[in-house]
Amino acid sequence: MKTFLYYIKERLLYPFKKDLIYFFLLWVLISLPNCYSQRNSITYVVYLALMYYIITFIVVTVIDCFGIVSKVLKPVILVISTLFCLINLFCVINYGCLLSNDFVQIIAGTNIDEASEFFSTFISWEEVFLFFLITIICIIIAIYLPKIQQIKLGKSWVVACGILFISIAALCHNSGIIKEEFVDKAHWEFSFDEVVDLRNHPTHPKIAEIDSIHPKQIVIILGEAFSSNHSSLYGYKVITNPLLAKQEKGGNLLVFENVTSPCTITTLTFKYLLNTYIKNCEDGKAWYDHTNIIEAMMTAGYHTAWISNQAEIGMYDNLPSGFARICDEAIFLRTKNDVHKYDGDLINNNISQKHEKNLIFYHLMGQHEKFESRYPKEFEKFSAKDYDTLPINQREIIASYDNATLYNDFVVNSLMELYKDQDAVVFYVPDHALDLFDTEPDYFGHAKMTEASQAQGKKIPFMVYVSPIFKELHSEIFERMKKAIEQPFCTDKLIYSVMDVAGYRFAGNNDVEKYSLFPYSNQSK
Repeated sequence: MKTFLYYIKERLLYPFKKDLIYFFLLWVLISLPNCYSQRNSITYVVYLALMYYIITFIVVTVIDCFGIVSKVLKPVILVISTLFCLINLFCVINYGCLLSNDFVQIIAGTNIDEASEFFSTFISWEEVFLFFLITIICIIIAIYLPKIQQIKLGKSWVVACGILFISIAALCHNSGIIKEEFVDKAHWEFSFDEVVDLRNHPTHPKIAEIDSIHPKQIVIILGEAFSSNHSSLYGYKVITNPLLAKQEKGGNLLVFENVTSPCTITTLTFKYLLNTYIKNCEDGKAWYDHTNIIEAMMTAGYHTAWISNQAEIGMYDNLPSGFARICDEAIFLRTKNDVHKYDGDLINNNISQKHEKNLIFYHLMGQHEKFESRYPKEFEKFSAKDYDTLPINQREIIASYDNATLYNDFVVNSLMELYKDQDAVVFYVPDHALDLFDTEPDYFGHAKMTEASQAQGKKIPFMVYVSPIFKELHSEIFERMKKAIEQPFCTDKLIYSVMDVAGYRFAGNNDVEKYSLFPYSNQSK
């Protein structure tokens, strides 16, 4: 019995007596990102550190049971922990959250060109150098650690062991933190929804007419990364939308003032934007099992086409491409070699004359990072010197974003002009906005996970162009549109507004009347 108890004692103390340096390094790597993310709550940080202290002890104890295998396993675990730590710190520092399923889904829907632009825009050479330097140091430590560990460490293991027992007692007293970290927060889904083939998920919608006269051309222009904070249509002092302002003044363009996107990331937004899957929906069905606008309008007899200036393929296929593939026609202008193909190339790809009724999508690159690559030289109107009231680090970035917005104004206006002599309605909706130094003086890009940044990342412009013929033939819906200028609206309900304008509803429910942006006079919204 004494021999058995002695063995248990030696096994429990082994990480402290023989692997103290390794144990300490692993503990720091595992706990650092979480503790840094919660640095404003000292009590929480202490509990996190104690919890990871126990986890690291268990890990070291377990791998030491493998004997000679641990000579390979321990360095591998140390290197992996280092890389995971650095990635998490990058996410926490730049986006205010740890690496999560959302980040994995973004990576899955990103092609090489977009990844290259992201790294060149948001990651400096100094950060890359530091990343590799720390990794190399870690590898060196992993190689020479067995020799370092031969150094006698005196009775320091006694202190370490004491901390272990304090950790166990503290966490047993407050076990809720374990549930929060490992149950509530650890909800990972490595399903990569973006690879779903929508052709394999038909819903066969049943629709009915609301109006007997239907628009011949319904166009949806899908923008990218457009913040209403930088649109002169929404009060921005720099004139970034001169052409669309003329359309608004002429009475053909309606600019809606209180519209938000459901998410701040393209991959997530497209799960809601074109189908009946509403944010916080609790009907138990996946997003791809909800009826999408393409399928609904095909049922109504519309020919559907998708023309995109974004690449068709990402690491796991871009999610928008899944919608493109179920259209009657799909054209992708950009390939992996088209570094500077501009949205203006979409203007000459007009296929609206081929069929009696058409639903056409134009998918823009818009104001996607990097901003200076989104417009030709002749649209470089603004420069850093025009923003001398802003901090120096913001001037060039804001100037390039405003130039991209100015070019976007030209492209969107030109696409709308293609349909001015037809019975046409054109929706313009960006997928999301950006946080352009709105919440922090040194940060721009996709919204962080803070409440303030998320709010900025959802502030998008939304506008509808109607041709003179449309106004004449569909005066009732046009009047309802004008009354909805200030109506609060989230674009996860876009499908209902499009169907409303098209003159159709879903048979068996009143969702179109309920969720359309354009309120019916006999129904409260």
